[in-house]
Amino acid sequence: MTSTPPPGHPILQALSRRSFLKGLGGGATLLWTAASTGCGYFPAEEGEAYAPWNFPGGEERPEYIAVGAAILAANPHNTQPWLFRITPERIDLYADMSKSLGAMDGLHREMTIGLGCALENLVWAAAAAGRRAEVTLTPDDADPTWVASVALTPATPEPSALYEAIPRRHTNRGRYMNAAPPAELEGALRERVFEPEVHLTFLVEDAERAAFRSGTIDATKAIIHDREMNHDSHVWYRHTKEELDRNRDGLTLDATGAGATLRALGKVVGRPTADEAGQHWLDATRDAHTTGSAFCLLSTPDRDSRREQLLCGRAYQRLHLWATTVGLAMHPLNQMAERQDREQLLGLEPRFTNLLHGLIGSDQMGAQMLFRVGYPWDDALTSPRRPIDWVTR
Repeated sequence: MTSTPPPGHPILQALSRRSFLKGLGGGATLLWTAASTGCGYFPAEEGEAYAPWNFPGGEERPEYIAVGAAILAANPHNTQPWLFRITPERIDLYADMSKSLGAMDGLHREMTIGLGCALENLVWAAAAAGRRAEVTLTPDDADPTWVASVALTPATPEPSALYEAIPRRHTNRGRYMNAAPPAELEGALRERVFEPEVHLTFLVEDAERAAFRSGTIDATKAIIHDREMNHDSHVWYRHTKEELDRNRDGLTLDATGAGATLRALGKVVGRPTADEAGQHWLDATRDAHTTGSAFCLLSTPDRDSRREQLLCGRAYQRLHLWATTVGLAMHPLNQMAERQDREQLLGLEPRFTNLLHGLIGSDQMGAQMLFRVGYPWDDALTSPRRPIDWVTR
């Protein structure tokens, strides 16, 4: 089995520096020209849209530390589909239906998983801030937007490695090393899926990886050729600094995993059309997004259960936080699950439904969350985030 250099190994550091210098050499003139002529270039990760990542900042109130962590969670298309009601004794988490992905998430499965991710961050941060968090999922059947209520009671502060990882966890959409994972990786991931309803499928053999990769590419093709899905995805693309400052959400060129030269050029040449963006996504899926050490699926017995979707979100966020602590990157690859939703909604031939059952090895489990894991070539850049006062009710 091929050995993999650990994070921080001189080989990885040298390769990363080499890639950076190569990109910088080609992009320096472009950046100077863009800045001097007033074109659309702007530096990455600067401005108020990125301020929430300075976590916890000077905040001392436990309930606000908890919510400050929640808004940094993974979520679909960086829609940030959450609203909070905050008191010192309780935090209520709601789905913000105005943040729907439309045809890209017609069953609101991904929205609910993202809310579960936020809930997981909230619980770890509450513990670090000296509050025991007692979680009640879907507390009121009459209000489906009320997804969780978290009672807070004073407790001894319990800081943890996962809490410390919250502001360092980012989705890395760049290239990963196509190297065998550490032998202990599968077991370490399984140990951190606490929820009995959630099943982890770990794909590492060549044939399994090839099937996942080809299925993801084919599902991406299907999405970009589905005009409604492609349009509803593109709505969330933020191209200019003005758009970032105004919305503080969505997908950005800086967070795509592209190199410095390509990102600078993209900012200068102007906003792509939905068709152009879709083709770029497909190219990136072929070339970069399906690299890595392993592909994983989280599935549950009842794929339509909001409760099970929330549990999958909590499990995914926990895995990503842990991966961050050991220098591994993760990246959701939900295209097959998105097409499975589309098949269910429109009564289409269950092509991707059957493919996912084959990857899981059972037609009794429904795929909820798909992702890759591995050693990245470069660090991920942060995504914009809305501040707490934008997401309270």
